[in-house]
Amino acid sequence: MTRLVEDDVRALTAHLDQVERALVSLTGRDFVALAARACGVGEGVARDALAHAAVAVVPITSGEGLIPGFVECVAAICARLGCRARVTAASDVAGFAEALTVGDDLVFAADDRRFLALHPAHRVVADDDPCTAHAYAAALDAAAGEGGCAGKPVLVIGLGPVGRAAAARLVALGARVLVCETDAVRLAAATSSLPVAAVSLAEGLASCRLVLDATPTPDLIDADWVGSDGVVSSPGLPPGVTAAAAQALGERLVHEPLALGVAAMAVEALTAPTRPVG
Repeated sequence: MTRLVEDDVRALTAHLDQVERALVSLTGRDFVALAARACGVGEGVARDALAHAAVAVVPITSGEGLIPGFVECVAAICARLGCRARVTAASDVAGFAEALTVGDDLVFAADDRRFLALHPAHRVVADDDPCTAHAYAAALDAAAGEGGCAGKPVLVIGLGPVGRAAAARLVALGARVLVCETDAVRLAAATSSLPVAAVSLAEGLASCRLVLDATPTPDLIDADWVGSDGVVSSPGLPPGVTAAAAQALGERLVHEPLALGVAAMAVEALTAPTRPVG
């Protein structure tokens, strides 16, 4: 997980409505609808599950410690999804004990390495990396117009955990996926396991009007690429577009630090089949 900073989460908390309205304008779908699409469940099923869920967000102080505003932002996102959401009064193990004692349905917690949503009663764990990947792939698919990404060339930049999961989901959606990755080991792993083609960044941008950017590298895409139909779905932080490209893209740049991933985590954890004991 990219480590966020206080400004990232406080700005998102303050502007959740604006972020969601931009998504609806581009894709025709709000956070819940995109999360349902990402998780492969019906929108009604997702909304019903969220409406009946009590969510606890546990502050975790280990490692580099708390990011100010992070747990409040996660709780605000969950509340916007329709959940009853709160931050636990206690942190760390005591926070988990509080959530389990109260009987919360979902528990969100993040340390320096993992960000998870846990459904204790169902023995289900939803991980931020694949959930974010699937949500941003769903947003790109919805923004791609009639037929979605199926049959269209899509460039995935970066093949870390999020990028590789996004590439796999885009393949499943029928896209012709091109991948760009500077790490030879990651590139070989992806091309050997997925029907994707490796290209340079220049080749990929020349071939694709749909881009999923999963790198933390800024300024990869400049304004001269944007045109009238370029779309960038960017879970990477910071997004890999220049300031000029971001301005030219406007709402065709899907990028925020947390909301889509949290929405998909919540829907995944609430709607996934209960894991058997043993």
